[in-house]
Amino acid sequence: MLRAGVGQSSNPTTERAAEEAARAAMDRAGVAAADLVLVFFTVEHLPSWQKLVAALRRIARTDEIVGSSGAGVLAIDGEIEGGAGVAVLVLASDEARARSFVCHPLRGREIEAGAEIARSLDAGEESLLVAFPDSYNVEPRALLRGLEEAAGFVPLVGAGSSENGTQGKTFQLYRDNLVTNSVAGFSLAGAFRSSIGITQGCQPVGSPMTITRAEGNLIFEIDGRPAFDVFAGILKGPLKDNLGRALAYVFAGLPVEPRRNSVGPGDYLVRNIVSVDPEKGILAVAEEIFEGERMLFTLRDGERARADLSQMVRRQAESLGGKKPRLGFYFNCCARGRSLYGIDGIDTAYIRQALGDFPLIGLFGGFELGPLGGKNHLFAYTGVLALVTEES
Repeated sequence: MLRAGVGQSSNPTTERAAEEAARAAMDRAGVAAADLVLVFFTVEHLPSWQKLVAALRRIARTDEIVGSSGAGVLAIDGEIEGGAGVAVLVLASDEARARSFVCHPLRGREIEAGAEIARSLDAGEESLLVAFPDSYNVEPRALLRGLEEAAGFVPLVGAGSSENGTQGKTFQLYRDNLVTNSVAGFSLAGAFRSSIGITQGCQPVGSPMTITRAEGNLIFEIDGRPAFDVFAGILKGPLKDNLGRALAYVFAGLPVEPRRNSVGPGDYLVRNIVSVDPEKGILAVAEEIFEGERMLFTLRDGERARADLSQMVRRQAESLGGKKPRLGFYFNCCARGRSLYGIDGIDTAYIRQALGDFPLIGLFGGFELGPLGGKNHLFAYTGVLALVTEES
């Protein structure tokens, strides 16, 4: 049986926060010792991270501790942004096995790191990977490619380790080591089922179009017109008069699967428009693109994001067929949460309303990772929800 529990604390004293979160997690799991501890923490706790680890080890009675720094942390009870936070999940099971890993250094070794992660898998069994790469030192698509080349398709969920902007680096925790420039995480294998949903924070504006002239990451023409003119044509109100502000709210939506080359509701990858040249009519996008590729423009909008979130959690609830999740993970973009909705706790409130009270843990990351269309992808401005249930 899968047993899991989650605890969370906003206590600014690191040892107290770890104790409060770990004890709540152990009590809710109803176990005397954990097989694995997953912890997410804000950088306010970095100076006393050894005390954090010691408290987790003492209370959960295991050395298998893995985790990451985050711009914020969350649990089923709510979200902590803009201050000290610790979230802890403990897991114990005689039917599923959790194996933690760390790959260090990461920068420039993403393909090799993906292959190393593949070695943590148990062949022939249902598996789920949960990973937290250093946002500042990873090319995520190369990491995913290395994993796929070594192991084929294995669903992976996670987020880029993040921080509040005061450190200039992110941190990954593995057993009693705190490192940076690495990827940490764990694999879960055995008798369980996973269900993964993705909610977009950016929603389509207008209809799909075709890139008719491009080179590298530069778009020269869309539907035969200068790309910048098409972009400017969808801007309204204050965004029309302030290009810098527009680039913070309007993005490119590109195909999930280039071979299929289609974009539709919920079926696209959001990529930043990194610069524009009004005189030459050019857009530069944070992705290599090709002539003939379909695209649409998307708008970062709290009201539309909330509607998409509601639809995603409802689909997840329907897919469970009345079952209650044994545990779950939610990886939320650090550009969502309070900065998107204007208030705290929206995402976890919607999840709890649709799915009830269950052990859910997550963090606000620099990017998100998850599967769509039978392949793992890099996401931006999204929330990735992974639910684990026992086999019937």
